[in-house]
Amino acid sequence: MLKNVRYLIIFALVYFFSPNGLSSLPNLTLNFLLKETLKLTATQLAYFSAITILGWAIKPLWGLISDLIPIFGSKRKSYLVLTSLLAAFCWLILSFTQNYTVWLLLIILTFSSFAYAFQDVVADALMIEIGKKEKRLAEFQAVQWLAVSIAQIITGFAGGLAAEKLRAQTTFGIAIFFPLSIALTTLVLLRKTEEEPVLRFKEFKENFKNAVLTKEFLLVNLFLFLWRFSPSFGAPMFYYQVDVLKFSKIFLGTLASLSAIGSAIGAISFNFLAKFVKFKKLLFWSVFLGGILTFWSLIYLTDFIKQNLYLARILAIIDSLVFGALGMIFFLTMLTFAAQKTDPKLAGSIFAFITSVINVGLMGSEALGGWLFAKIGLAPLIIISGITSLAILVFLPFLKVED
Repeated sequence: MLKNVRYLIIFALVYFFSPNGLSSLPNLTLNFLLKETLKLTATQLAYFSAITILGWAIKPLWGLISDLIPIFGSKRKSYLVLTSLLAAFCWLILSFTQNYTVWLLLIILTFSSFAYAFQDVVADALMIEIGKKEKRLAEFQAVQWLAVSIAQIITGFAGGLAAEKLRAQTTFGIAIFFPLSIALTTLVLLRKTEEEPVLRFKEFKENFKNAVLTKEFLLVNLFLFLWRFSPSFGAPMFYYQVDVLKFSKIFLGTLASLSAIGSAIGAISFNFLAKFVKFKKLLFWSVFLGGILTFWSLIYLTDFIKQNLYLARILAIIDSLVFGALGMIFFLTMLTFAAQKTDPKLAGSIFAFITSVINVGLMGSEALGGWLFAKIGLAPLIIISGITSLAILVFLPFLKVED
């Protein structure tokens, strides 16, 4: 019983302090720094965002390293500590910088994405190794992302206040303590003996080839790539909210917190749904509703909303709660589906391979969205995003899905 609780604490705290959790505190500060101080356009910000998630796109590399090359006698614990220290060092550099440039931010944040993505790979590998052994995959996934949602409730409000009230250096300095907390948690709670044994390279190569070079595996990855590749309108919508709808920094932070409250509800709901609803139905509704609800964003572009900005704020508050909950259910459905397709013996490499395919799709989504926005504008971009999201429904009949 104590061991089971300890696992939940480890996975929850690693995600709580991750870049999806408390380490996202500087995000709003960074966006305004790039927009207002460094004068990036919406398209340039989209490209910037695409580049700075490079570390997440090459996750198989981190998986291979952790699966094959243990350090200090460990292939999980030591890497969790080391990558957390590297992430803290990146925030340290930014906290001491006086004059920011686009290139400095691009280099440091891309490097920090290497550290955070490596940390994520190792944490997920542990989650799959233990979750499959104890048949608790959905539970672990739900707990991880519930912890993220709770952290985002904090960082939403706090991030808005930080962007409004604090110098960028101060906010970056606060962020140093989040990866350091992961390092400390890992040192105290995780034991090396709980890790899967290291495979020899020949055995690893054979297992990896058998796992990856199958029609089903390739189809799953194509499906997940296209799910994420739908052109993003996140950066253009951020500019639109600030410049046209007049959303303040504190209000944007409040929306982030409300979205996180919705996400927490979604994570709890997913744990319930995964036990009582056929998983293929969850996949279908995740894709279908995700595509349909994309078109809702068009309402913010209407003249009526632009002339009634108070109504825009009310709608944004409702959207944050509702879409936060639904988005988390959709996201956890996809992640659990990916985890189902992962061999525990190759947990670092295979799950990293699958999630990196998702992240490459996200990079492409950001870049394609920025390019299309410059060509066709925001409204057509939202329409194309919704249509392409719905198009991947054609893959569902061909996917093998476990309950």
